Amino acid sequence: MHERCPQCDALFSREPGFFLGSIYFNYGLTALIVAVAYPVLMFNRVLSHEALMGVTLAFVLLFPLWFFRYARALWLGFDQYWDPRPGEQGTKSNNNL
Repeated sequence: MHERCPQCDALFSREPGFFLGSIYFNYGLTALIVAVAYPVLMFNRVLSHEALMGVTLAFVLLFPLWFFRYARALWLGFDQYWDPRPGEQGTKSNNNL
């Protein structure tokens, strides 16, 4: 992971435990995909029940591992947008509050 953003000079390394919030993005997207895809595939009888359970289980185990880095990036962007660090660029202006 780079130390700073080359565009805005935002510091990527934050305090310990900062990236725990990325779990919400990772879990949320995984749950949303499964909650939509499972019933659609089940009611359209694309796969048998056993095969659909196997595919779903493989997805919920492998997708979060692949999406891990993107969830961290989303969490960092979310934090930078809503609570920019002093001296770093943010897109939200505190004067509008």
